[in-house]
Amino acid sequence: MAPVKSQEFGKLSEHLGYLLHRVDAVLMRKAAVAFDSLGLTPARATAAVYIGLHEGCDQAALGRALGINRASTMKVVNELVAIGVVARREGRNLRTNALHLTKRGQSLRHEIEAMSAQTDAAHFGALSRQEQTDLRRLLLKLYVVAGSEDLEGAA
Repeated sequence: MAPVKSQEFGKLSEHLGYLLHRVDAVLMRKAAVAFDSLGLTPARATAAVYIGLHEGCDQAALGRALGINRASTMKVVNELVAIGVVARREGRNLRTNALHLTKRGQSLRHEIEAMSAQTDAAHFGALSRQEQTDLRRLLLKLYVVAGSEDLEGAA
């Protein structure tokens, strides 16, 4: 990321939220390029990992976990079904479907996790292990304070 020049954004460039957004935007663009090699977007990749960890979950649970609305969740699931990563099965009642990874989806999940680990190492390699630990702890704290649900297993 090119240094932010104060004359471009003035005092805004000093705000932590703005800087966090800038870093996130750059990392998400890089993640999009990396996941594109697997035929996925970051949202699809994240959804596939969640479904793999929560086999049989329904779309509502997936949407809550991703922090997206029902229409966006349905779109992501439909896309994953269309490319053979996810299968819908009978849910706990007539109104829901249980989501499961296909064999292709299970294989892809492992590739997603490996690729995420590699990109994380590349993007955060400028930080020491202790700085990475501190950053993770601080981001989780901010996430909870911001009123979001706890990140399962992120710690």
